[in-house]
Amino acid sequence: MNELITFKGSNDGLILVITKKANFNQIKEALSKKLASCSNFFEANTTILLKDDKFSQEEQNILADILKQYQLNLKIVTVDKTATNQHCSAQNPPLIIKRTVRGGEEIFSKGSIVIEGNVNPGAKIIAGGNIDIHGHCRGIVYAGAYGDINSYIIADKLSPLQIRIAHLIARAPDNSENITDNKKSATPEKAIICDNTIILEPFNREN
Repeated sequence: MNELITFKGSNDGLILVITKKANFNQIKEALSKKLASCSNFFEANTTILLKDDKFSQEEQNILADILKQYQLNLKIVTVDKTATNQHCSAQNPPLIIKRTVRGGEEIFSKGSIVIEGNVNPGAKIIAGGNIDIHGHCRGIVYAGAYGDINSYIIADKLSPLQIRIAHLIARAPDNSENITDNKKSATPEKAIICDNTIILEPFNREN
């Protein structure tokens, strides 16, 4: 089931997106829970954009107060839905790391991340978008850090300590009950969300 609150990246900041109909109390509660669950992934003083036709002035003030608790700033804007969807990924070009990420390192990006090397045990990769590892992944990988359930993780070999996509967490693969390894092979693998579960599937980079 989709989360009620998600964040989408843009040049000006992060857009607060309400994914389905809900009353204000539900939205307020969902926002508080969302921020509490991923507070470490927001930089202080990040601007959060909110479409101006969804809430009254009083409701906007309440949401602003919730965001202030996490050192986030609310900015009321008029958002074109079609433009948001089309330009979101383009406004956040992928972060490309042309080396192996060593244990103890943490790589973070609001957009997607491409690693041209291995991700060693003890390393952590966190992306607001997708993660693509041209090597062996044995660290912790977290895609869709702002709640995008359509995010994915690709690696030439996926054997991380932990995989996380949006709100779902799994360990892979070693007889894990939380992740389905559809077809173990030497080909690259792609981790996605399917039926509220993280699964692995073969991936062909040539397509």
